[in-house]
Amino acid sequence: MKQTPWRKWVVGATVAAQASVLTAALAQNLNEGRTAQDRPFIAGGIGLEESEPLKSMAHGFSLTVVIAATTGAYLADTHVRVLDARGQSVLDTQLYGPYLLVQLAPGRYDVEATHRGMLQQRRLNIDSNSRARVVFTYDVPVDHVSQLPGVEPMVPQR
Repeated sequence: MKQTPWRKWVVGATVAAQASVLTAALAQNLNEGRTAQDRPFIAGGIGLEESEPLKSMAHGFSLTVVIAATTGAYLADTHVRVLDARGQSVLDTQLYGPYLLVQLAPGRYDVEATHRGMLQQRRLNIDSNSRARVVFTYDVPVDHVSQLPGVEPMVPQR
């Protein structure tokens, strides 16, 4: 069947609209913003479409936080706070995916993660040329893993 210019335009417009909807659907699970230090952060990681780009971007951030179950399944629905050495909040956010990337100024920080009422804390130092990775693991049954409907839990690669 021969495609007329009109038919090509309709097909092209349909493909563009579908791509736009898909991009918007993926982007709605990503949370980007600025810390109290006016430095960037990005959070998310639901599905491979989000987690793989976030993993590749981690080298550009001084802190990577990963939330997982002790079984290895990634977790969402976790509240994370980053406090500076004076106890001042630098970042206070709800994660809807397992990854948080934050660019922090050099200094000492306390990172708190609360999942299903269970609080964990880590203290770390960030130097001007260093990167830190913090993994919070929670002992929750896999069938109770918090996740978006229709998204299977992912197992982190070790």
